[in-house]
Amino acid sequence: MAPESVKDESGASKPRSVDPELEAEASSGQKSRGPADRIAEEFHQAVVIGEELIGCLKSYSELLGLELLLAFKSFFALLGSWLLLLPALLLTWLSLSALLAWTGYSLSGMPIVGFAVLFVMQLLLSLTLWFSVKRYRRRMTMSESRRQFKTIMQGVRNELDRSGKAKESGAKPPEGDLG
Repeated sequence: MAPESVKDESGASKPRSVDPELEAEASSGQKSRGPADRIAEEFHQAVVIGEELIGCLKSYSELLGLELLLAFKSFFALLGSWLLLLPALLLTWLSLSALLAWTGYSLSGMPIVGFAVLFVMQLLLSLTLWFSVKRYRRRMTMSESRRQFKTIMQGVRNELDRSGKAKESGAKPPEGDLG
């Protein structure tokens, strides 16, 4: 008894066991799908991917707009903090200078306590302003937009890899010399 044969898309006859896609469909009891069904399914998948991409881009643009607004508002707070930080640093330096000078002068007296308190107060103010500058600067980096963009790009890469693997797993052309 000769093995069953099927005709491929070119009309050539080949044994059924050579076409794993047809063999899998025959064993599961499904009817084979035609090229039009496959094209329609791929088109539907492309539409779904496009809709997801548009949704991602809309949410990304909204996030980008909100972070730009936050960065714009933080710019003036950052500028104000820098403007307040400069005199505080100058006063801190002056206080330290006065403290060291007064220390040398007052080896026998107590006025240094007053200058030490003034110095500590100016130092705490400088530290507070410094941390606020760091916070406002961090807001201006738009870290959430960058993270969202990386996530979108990773999703696109994964979808392209999945689509490429699906196409690779389909029927492959016969290997051999064409010349």
